[in-house]
Amino acid sequence: MLKQIINTFSLDNVTHFISLKLSSFEDLLNQYFSHSANIKLLSVVMMAIGGILFLFWLAIVIAKYLGLAANEAAAQSQQKRRQEKNMAAKQAAEDESIENEHLFEEEAEREEDERSRKAAEELIRAELEKKMAEEKQQVVEKQRKEIKAAAEKKDNILDLDWKKGKLANLESMAEKADISANLKYQQSKKQLSELLGLIVDMLGRNVDGLKIAQTIMYRNMNQNSEDDILQTVDAVKDFIALCINKKFDKLVSKNKLPKVEEALYHLANGDTSYALALIETLMDNNIEAAAALPNGEKRNEIFAVTSNYATIFGTLAAVSDIHLATGAFELAIELAPQNINAWSRAGDMYQLSDAESKAIWAYTNVLNLSDNDINERQTANANKMLSQYYYKQGDSLQAAKLYNSSRGYYDSIGINRNLDRQEIEIVRLIEDKQKEKLQDTIIAVLNNKKLAQYSFA
Repeated sequence: MLKQIINTFSLDNVTHFISLKLSSFEDLLNQYFSHSANIKLLSVVMMAIGGILFLFWLAIVIAKYLGLAANEAAAQSQQKRRQEKNMAAKQAAEDESIENEHLFEEEAEREEDERSRKAAEELIRAELEKKMAEEKQQVVEKQRKEIKAAAEKKDNILDLDWKKGKLANLESMAEKADISANLKYQQSKKQLSELLGLIVDMLGRNVDGLKIAQTIMYRNMNQNSEDDILQTVDAVKDFIALCINKKFDKLVSKNKLPKVEEALYHLANGDTSYALALIETLMDNNIEAAAALPNGEKRNEIFAVTSNYATIFGTLAAVSDIHLATGAFELAIELAPQNINAWSRAGDMYQLSDAESKAIWAYTNVLNLSDNDINERQTANANKMLSQYYYKQGDSLQAAKLYNSSRGYYDSIGINRNLDRQEIEIVRLIEDKQKEKLQDTIIAVLNNKKLAQYSFA
């Protein structure tokens, strides 16, 4: 069986079989191509096959091109995504860097604010301690006075021999009290009204305005604010300037008003009513004159000057009458809304009258209207008063900023600096001779042409 299969599939048999099949196919082709119709049909078929092959090739080319384009687009898209990713990473790094810088700045600002707050709290605490020390000193002074009064009652105990020892002790204590009073001259307080004569005297001696304010602040012992003292010194100086420039001469003869010498004499003795009468009449005349003019520059100029007169009037009135002073400052603002000094003074009066909302409004207007280079004093006063408001509201950070700003200004002008021993002695001598030489002082003041210039704060 195996031999039969091997013989059947031998090479000769297979070759012979293929030859027979090819001969048959050749005969079939010859038979087919022997007819012309078959040739035409074959040509058509071949052309169709060629067209199909061409289309197939074209489809392959297009597909390849589209594939390449798609690959290129994908590559570009991938590259674009990679670039966007890199840019996003770079932007994120920049944002993180900026955020870190902001965090660093905020941290530094917080540290600075904390330092400012602590400094302000220390200053406020120091002021409270100073006030407590002053109150304690007042108690000590009161005790000294009681001891001195007891010592002065010599006549009541001289006839009792067994009390002579106690009398000697009392006299000794009285002498100590007198010595202490001389050494502690700076501890005695004076109201602002009691210090008007000292202001007039020192102006007559050509003492610098800031040195006068420092002296008055020292003698007043912080009963009035720095701005009260500065404004009062300027108001007295401005009134003297009005007198020297004969602004009241026509008014006195026409309206039977007090003479300027008389007004200055009473002012130096703490009575501002005579000076206020003169200034009020001057203001009324100016307002009447301005009202007769049409709206324009001349009328506004008169109103502005009268607004300054009203501010002088208000400051002098504030020594004894807050309500009269408040009305004067409100008139000054009505006549010249840009009068920053009037706004500052009105705020002070509102504060003293416990009209807190009005005071805040006035001080805010001061800060909004003022030029720091020109209105440093008013700005410092507004910052100080607003710092107290913010402190009560619990905003110690803002309070500290405003308080430090105002404190820096007052420290720079030295108004809170204590007098040295020589200055204390000079002031004591001036006060001792003040009333005795008042007439001569008034004559010297009215003839002092250096005082003829208005300050208007």
